[in-house]
Formats: sequence, structure tokens, C-alpha cells
Amino acid sequence: MGLGWDLWGWDTIPCVSVGTIPPGLHTSQWLYGCDLLADGSIHDFISFELASESFVAADDAAEITRRIWEEKGNVAEGLENYLKHKELEHKVVPDVHVSRKEEHGTLILSCHVYGFYPNTTAVSWMKGSEIRDQKMEWGGIVPNSDGTFHTWARIEALPEEWEQYRCQVEHPGMLEPGIFTWEPTYGGNLDMVITVSVIAAVLVLVLIGFGVWRLQSGNTRDGGQEGAQIHPAPFWECHHPH
Repeated sequence: MGLGWDLWGWDTIPCVSVGTIPPGLHTSQWLYGCDLLADGSIHDFISFELASESFVAADDAAEITRRIWEEKGNVAEGLENYLKHKELEHKVVPDVHVSRKEEHGTLILSCHVYGFYPNTTAVSWMKGSEIRDQKMEWGGIVPNSDGTFHTWARIEALPEEWEQYRCQVEHPGMLEPGIFTWEPTYGGNLDMVITVSVIAAVLVLVLIGFGVWRLQSGNTRDGGQEGAQIHPAPFWECHHPH
């Protein structure tokens, strides 16, 4: 929310014209403040009352700003939303996942911390009760597109010592530091069990099909032999032409 000339007056240093800025990356900064009196109090200029959702001018000069802001409408709405949601107190607890891989006989443990806010966090690797920050590689805090942040930290270890390593995460949204370890997954064994089960089911179906085929084939042969049998009639039933 920018403050116009009507609030700060003509003593404010004007911004550089956009047309005179050379190409490249630039940063625009705004500074808001007030003068403290000798007793620590301040002269109010304009205030916002959340109950009435309106601005209150402290003097005639502020009345001009009050009218402009109320005519715009979105200024009061923006302040109301900001105060109601308490953005400064908003906290999102991170999701933590520990992974591992082995390279050339060395175990690499990685601690991934996702989706936390604010960006104040500490990630450490511990071996037993000892923090091993000197041997840890840290990825820094990186912003996400949704306003949260993510980071990671990894450490090298001996494969047989993996159970001694733990990842410690501290964040304002957590009541106490979280301790996370790598948990073995049995996805490979599960895949093998599923594969063996499928093969066994196919073999059972093949055996059942073969049994049904043998049974039907046997009935067909028996039926054919019975159909080919000749039952000679007794000679007294034969009729000779006269």
C-alpha cells in the first residue's frame, strides 16, 4: 500500500522515473515510520478501526487522506484482511522426509524439509547425541510458489552406522525440535511377493485349464467309441426277401 503526497507532503524525496532506470535487476524499497516525542508518545495522523472498518483522521490534514482512502475502498479492505488473518503470526509446520543412497561404499543421508513458514528454521544432523554440523552439507532456504519454504541437509556416513544418525529440525511452528530418522522400506520385497503371487496364480489357472481340457478330451473319445460300436441284430430279426 503506497502512501501518496497527501500523507507525507512535498518534503518526501520523489522516486526515480521508471523511464530513466537502466535495464537489469532492481529493488524497490518502502520505508514507513513516525517521530517519537520526548516522552515516547507519538502524534497520530490517521488510524484504522477494525470494528467500524473505517479510518479516523487525527487532524484536518489527515482528513484529506481519509477521504481518498475511503473513496478507493480497497485500502480499508486490505487492512482488515491483514489484521484478521494475523499474517505476522502465521506459522506452517514443515513436512520432513529422510532418504538415503550409497555411492562407492559411502552412505549419503538426506533430510528434506518442505512447506514451512516463516522461513526461520534450523536443520542439523546428529550422530547419537552429537551434532555434526561441520560435516553436513546444507542447501539453504528456498521459497516455494505458495509462499512457504523448503530446504535440505545431507551428511556422509558409514553404511553400517546408519542407525546412529538422526535429523533434528527446529521451527517456530513446532512446540519442540523434531527428530527424524531414515526408516527402511520394504518396497522391493513387496514387489517380489506380488510378482511371485501373480506367477503362481497364472500357473494355477493353466493347471485348471489343462485339467478341464483333459476331462473334455476323455469324454469326447469315449463318446466316439460308443457311437462307432455295431450291435448286430439277432438273425431271427433279419428280414429276407421272398
